[in-house]
Amino acid sequence: MNRPRAATFLVVSTSITAHTLNASKIVSGLVGRGHRVLWYAADRFAHTVALCGAEHLPAADDGGFEDTTARGGGLGRVKSLFRDEVVGRAATHRAALAAAVGGTRIDAVISDTLIPAASLSAADLGAPWVTFGDGPLLCWDDGTPPFGTGLPFHPGRAGRRRNRDVQALLDRWLYRPFLDDLNALRLDAGLGTVPTVREATVSPLLHLQGCTPSFEYPRAAGADHVHFVGALGPVPGSAPEVPPTLTRSQRSRPLAMVTQGTLRPDLSELAIPAARALVAEGFDVLVAGAQAGLWNPAPERVTALPRVDYPGALAESDLFVTNGGYTGVTLAVAAGVPIVQAGNSEEKPDIGARVRWSGVGASLRIRNPPVWLLRQTIRRVMGSPARIEASSRLSGESSCYDAAEISARLLGELAERTRG
Repeated sequence: MNRPRAATFLVVSTSITAHTLNASKIVSGLVGRGHRVLWYAADRFAHTVALCGAEHLPAADDGGFEDTTARGGGLGRVKSLFRDEVVGRAATHRAALAAAVGGTRIDAVISDTLIPAASLSAADLGAPWVTFGDGPLLCWDDGTPPFGTGLPFHPGRAGRRRNRDVQALLDRWLYRPFLDDLNALRLDAGLGTVPTVREATVSPLLHLQGCTPSFEYPRAAGADHVHFVGALGPVPGSAPEVPPTLTRSQRSRPLAMVTQGTLRPDLSELAIPAARALVAEGFDVLVAGAQAGLWNPAPERVTALPRVDYPGALAESDLFVTNGGYTGVTLAVAAGVPIVQAGNSEEKPDIGARVRWSGVGASLRIRNPPVWLLRQTIRRVMGSPARIEASSRLSGESSCYDAAEISARLLGELAERTRG
């Protein structure tokens, strides 16, 4: 079969570190197939854009999401982020995209699910809009728990009734206050209105989900536009390699990698109690995304690195302790590394619920977990035969998915079909 003709793609990224980096494999896959990629991203990601071979279009309102750390937690934080950042900045991003693209012909617009300006821009450009999922799959199905609740998967009639009732409540309380603003923008772009915000976040044409099927809840038929592509995340060279002293050949103890992401800077939420628990359990510890400092309870055993190559670090790790960021979790699943998740902010409870449901680890739905509880959970996860089997099974499944190759193929085929 002949490869599709070279096309020009516009990638639009939310200014959250993980969400921007998660487009990297998609971009590099497209560039590797000879396509041109324009990447609308915050200035601080210019190096990543160049590393992937794309052309940088500087984004407006650089840093909006990661400058808003004082919004509380849980659903209240989700609500404020959607109001102020997702919908609130859509008009600004749409105007900036129009100015940046100019008269360039775009064959498809690709975005994560937190920047609806991408769908508006696609309409302005007369191009198809594609989304990629670097969080729990958002396509609504009454057989799956509503996004943002962290509810466990509950099959059967009772579970479906619970899901419908809770989703209706969320649509009224969480999303309804800014739905009119979003629909006004959609109408101005020539798009139809949507009954809920959910319909405006995922492309109905093509959605690339950044995991494998076994990490997501089973869904009814009718989502043929959803394709699982495997774990996303940064491309090689995006961050420094793991220090040689932490590699398996240079250490005598197991290594645990700890992270609480870029949106939760208070290390007392997880990194500090996790480091104490892990040292007590006989691990060496790598805390990713943290500066060295007086917070470190055991500097001779705990290494803090502001930036590190995640896939490389996980390849050297025996355990992953996280507040539940989707990128780290799915990369750990792909590497076969057991997971202990502790956190209840943003969408973390939903991700933790999938960790628990898929069997690859344990989920503690609390911030600031006590050391004794972490130690107990670490022992249970490391020694569980069921967890060992699940980690091996999902890692094996992940080895069959190449996110860059699958995404580039699907996008190239879409551009070929829709190009006049």
